[in-house]
Amino acid sequence: MNALGENPEIVKFVYWDNLTYSPPGSRAPEEWDPALGVRLYESYLSHCEEAERLGYAAVSLPEHFGPSSPCPHPNILMAAIAARTSRARILSGVNLPLLHHPVQLAEQFAMIDVLSGGRLEVGLGRHGDRAAHEHAIDLIDGVLNGYDHPVARADLTPATAAFVPGVETAKVTAWPRPAQPRVPLWVAATSDGSLAAAARRGWGVFTGLNITPAAGGMAPTSIGKMLPRLHRYLEIGRENGHDLTMANIAASCFTVIAETDRKAVGIVRDGFVRHIETSAGHLSRLAGAAPGESSLEALADREETGLRAVLEAPAEAYLENPFALVGSVETVRDKLTALRAAGLSRFMLFCGGVGTPHELAWESATAMAEDVAPGLFAATKKPIRLAG
Repeated sequence: MNALGENPEIVKFVYWDNLTYSPPGSRAPEEWDPALGVRLYESYLSHCEEAERLGYAAVSLPEHFGPSSPCPHPNILMAAIAARTSRARILSGVNLPLLHHPVQLAEQFAMIDVLSGGRLEVGLGRHGDRAAHEHAIDLIDGVLNGYDHPVARADLTPATAAFVPGVETAKVTAWPRPAQPRVPLWVAATSDGSLAAAARRGWGVFTGLNITPAAGGMAPTSIGKMLPRLHRYLEIGRENGHDLTMANIAASCFTVIAETDRKAVGIVRDGFVRHIETSAGHLSRLAGAAPGESSLEALADREETGLRAVLEAPAEAYLENPFALVGSVETVRDKLTALRAAGLSRFMLFCGGVGTPHELAWESATAMAEDVAPGLFAATKKPIRLAG
């Protein structure tokens, strides 16, 4: 399978799952069920194999911490995906570079690319200061895709620093070298500043769906408002020597398909509540609270969390957002048609949303390929003729 940004005439879908760990009532570490954890990872890997067969162009997973979504180091699972698949691209969705050592991440990415035979695509998200975030991604890009990238001593890994104690700047190259001539980088970008920063560097972007508790769960937006910003991203890319197209823009879409619109909305909302409730208990334990001391309602009553707005968000907040592929087969098909009419051709499908039980999320992923857009998925499975 060619890189996600290639062959813009073909619509490509990415299967993303939250890896929700959700046994009834489980909120505390002493309730961890190792057998369920084993089944969760194995089920996700099996779904990645099946997603490849269904015609998904790529498979992806988050970097999440805590009991709701036990995936703090997605690169470990990406290496396993490399061994279980043969064609689909493998996309991190997303790694948070400021929570790890950027140069070590670059080295891990290089290993995964070799393991997969050159199928890796790196997705990175911001957590913290924007300038520090962009510096970290530049480090990853330079070390992963360049030779002798200059790295200041403060940014070196402890291992590298120990071998070159007398230098202020070292020439760092990732070993092993990636199988691809250049590993594609994608970044989560919603603001004009983030879009411009990505365009100047020639990076692809995930954009579209915006979860804002203060706005009732889903920030109000429209395709008409988004398009000028996306076209400006393409212009800035061209101004900086990058041949960016709409294939370098992946629309991030919660994807929940059910018998009715109302049932689909309920699945999304229940998942949000489950995820937030579990996360609240985990964070309270981290801060020293006794088990069960923090409740969802108590957290919702704290104005700064914005949680009350999520809990009370009307169904229309999910149905009206054009980037939320939530609803019946017919509703989702109409939404997808509208997004394609706007020129979008890459879709990052957050199957089931956040906190939705794993098997229920997979039902939406399957329905997308078999019921909503079987023709588009069939086209993805066809051999692609390379130019020249």
